[in-house]
Amino acid sequence: MGTQAVVARATEGGGFAGRIVLHDGEPGTAASLLRSLVHHVCGGDVEAATRLLIDEHPGGWVDIPDADSDGTCLCHDAPPLNGPATTELATHETSGHTEFVYVLYPDRLQILVLGSDGWEEIRSISWAY
Repeated sequence: MGTQAVVARATEGGGFAGRIVLHDGEPGTAASLLRSLVHHVCGGDVEAATRLLIDEHPGGWVDIPDADSDGTCLCHDAPPLNGPATTELATHETSGHTEFVYVLYPDRLQILVLGSDGWEEIRSISWAY
């Protein structure tokens, strides 16, 4: 099984809400795929990428879509064998089982890990090339 992660948008108060990704969660892989999605699939529109990842696929993802792949979502393409995928958002309060969180902001991608005091930023990457 791959590295689990969450792709998310920021919420008020410094939190996040998003969808689970079962594979592609390592920072080197996920950051590259998310940048490809924003630039090559969504034409640089971060909000369109965020809607695609979070709003249009409420079951979450097996793997992240990008310029070379449509990804595999859990709500349309690959429902889990043990029943329908959850449609509850993964949040800063409920995502303790994931290794990384990728928060999409208009100007950057923030990468978080769970530290002793909660979610901590390990990297922030500009969308600009």
